Amino acid sequence: MSTQTATHPDLSATPSSSESARDLPPAIGADSGRLDVMGVGGIAYYKDVSGEGPGVVLIHSVNAAASAYEMRPLFEAFRGRRRVYALDLPGFGRSQRGDRDYSPSMYTEAIERFIVDVASPQGEPVDAVASSLSSEFLARLAVRSPGLFRSLTLLSPTGLGPERSSGGLAQTLLHNALRVAPVSEGVFRLLRTAPSIRYFLKKSFVGTVDEGLVRYSHLTAAAAGGRFAPVKFIDGALFTPDAMRTLYEPLTVPTRIVYDQDPYTRFDRLDSLTRANARVSAHRVAPTLGLAQFERTSDVVAVIEAPVTPAGAVT
Repeated sequence: MSTQTATHPDLSATPSSSESARDLPPAIGADSGRLDVMGVGGIAYYKDVSGEGPGVVLIHSVNAAASAYEMRPLFEAFRGRRRVYALDLPGFGRSQRGDRDYSPSMYTEAIERFIVDVASPQGEPVDAVASSLSSEFLARLAVRSPGLFRSLTLLSPTGLGPERSSGGLAQTLLHNALRVAPVSEGVFRLLRTAPSIRYFLKKSFVGTVDEGLVRYSHLTAAAAGGRFAPVKFIDGALFTPDAMRTLYEPLTVPTRIVYDQDPYTRFDRLDSLTRANARVSAHRVAPTLGLAQFERTSDVVAVIEAPVTPAGAVT
């Protein structure tokens, strides 16, 4: 495990597909480090430990251009007040990329090792925050190792819409097609263009899209080896088929779900979840479209720091 002090991010560089992920500018202007985990690879992270109290661990979503930059507004909000950490998941940002077996269990292991080895080596429970699909990875870990956590906050989590089908023939054909290198390369090349990134991000903002996020997403998507993890996401291989029953209903850790409208995620079964599990509460932060941490930062921070709700309720 190594650490260094990062300067304020320089996002003026022109992205190059040959650039190593480790050569990317930092997503957050803070101390940075790298944790090497057997079977997972190198995990890049950012930290500010000038604050006090339980640590806050921030976990970005999974998409074609994901990175810790997605959690930058929350990192800045907690900086100096709480010990705060943000990581780049394997295959994204400045973490190790390449053709490996990306899976829910791999991401769960990465988050666990990061919490145990970096964010809380003394075993003090942390407040963990995850976005979209990463909520499933975090919930999986919390079910398995609840003692690691003081609370969970899930931002627009996946797995609460209609039950997922097996996908049938169409999913099989997509899976087989994406296993062909020229096909997956072509798909990812289209997704990582600046117009494509801007198009998809604009769908997640009620107001003006955050230009820093657009620029950094373009940079990180262009780094060498960046297609492999996103292709697994597109293929559907990173989703848990029955996340509500296997990941969310068994949670014993106090869990807050932040939601509103989201073009990529539905919450049809959220009411059912809060009724089934009294440790889960739902908090509507509106108007937002999936990136509430950018447009309603203070509201999201208030949810993260709110007293534990004793019984499931929608607010």
